[in-house]
Amino acid sequence: MMKFTMNAKDLKVMMEKGMAAINKKAPLSTLTRLYFQIDENGILKVWGTDIEHWVEVRTDNVYDAHPGVLGIDVDDIKIISKMSGEITLEDVTTEDMEVGKINIKCGKKIVTIPRYQNTDIFLPSMDESEKKIMSIKGNWLLETVVNLNTYTADDDNRKMMQVFNFNTKSKRIEALDGHRIGMRTLENQTIYETTESPFDTVKIHNKCVPVFKKLMDKKSEKEIEIYQDKKYIKVEGNDFTYIIRRIDGEYFKVDSMLDMSDDYRFVPDRKQILDAMKYDTELRKTSGADKKPVVLHSENGNLYSYIAAGKYEAFDEFETSENNMKDNFYIGFDPQFLTDAFNIVDSDNPLCFGTGNKAPLLINGDEYKILVLPVNIGSEDYSAEFTKRIRGEVA
Repeated sequence: MMKFTMNAKDLKVMMEKGMAAINKKAPLSTLTRLYFQIDENGILKVWGTDIEHWVEVRTDNVYDAHPGVLGIDVDDIKIISKMSGEITLEDVTTEDMEVGKINIKCGKKIVTIPRYQNTDIFLPSMDESEKKIMSIKGNWLLETVVNLNTYTADDDNRKMMQVFNFNTKSKRIEALDGHRIGMRTLENQTIYETTESPFDTVKIHNKCVPVFKKLMDKKSEKEIEIYQDKKYIKVEGNDFTYIIRRIDGEYFKVDSMLDMSDDYRFVPDRKQILDAMKYDTELRKTSGADKKPVVLHSENGNLYSYIAAGKYEAFDEFETSENNMKDNFYIGFDPQFLTDAFNIVDSDNPLCFGTGNKAPLLINGDEYKILVLPVNIGSEDYSAEFTKRIRGEVA
């Protein structure tokens, strides 16, 4: 019968990683269980799934191990997680039992919990069409999906807006939600397979984000490899395997969206404009005027912003370089979108440019690039508001 002993803290970490892929409210009881296996080599494998994605975590840091497979309900995992020191799990099921049992021994304490069989909950096998697509540092991938998750949609009816698109042809990861696009270059990562068709690019659903947060270490530079076949995408690390179903369909033509001239441009101080946009975002929330835009305007080479949110108004002046915006130019944005962009872009002085007040603004960092659609400010005249504030007159 299956048995193993290991450090309780290490086991808790493994279980938390495995449970990250489980939907605790799943209607099928087999999907609310975490499965454990000691294989013929004495390796402990722990895995969980919701049938859309799977996680398997592995370790050889066990002893007194006997091969076998068993399942534990996620509610019973709490019993194990509270223990410390060396812990032993042993399947003590006998043929006369209607429900199997597991003895958990920790010090002088022995706790018995239900044991469930596993009949069909295993990681899918990749087929003969499997290709190795790329190799990426673990901390880089984790940071990327966490940052770009802001640019994915929550609506299940827009699947293609819920994915991270690994565009190996243009060497970048892309995410968009219909109002903005977040991108990070793959130039410094290893690409093995350049995918020409936008139908066949690796597209990982954003449900991977909470799982990756558990699986990956933000300080680890260990390589993680990404594979794909006709049905699945596999993300392989030293001690884990993550598999998710492919999202079929053509991804958006991002290259055409980025094809724009720089009729205006400016290079701001990232922290200065970020702080101002955060403030304006909070000002909108406080006033209840959540849809009011912040308007950018330039005069004599200086960049300014103005927002009128209910009974509140805010005006800021920014230090910029390479500012060629015309004095009669006004463009509006959602301040939350600019907050998100300048929070992520990896340059103290990002290059910002666009073609007009109804066209997107492109914000370029070192590896990150963000495209933000403007808010239509219509024919509203902001000139008087800017003029009196620039002159220092009382509003």
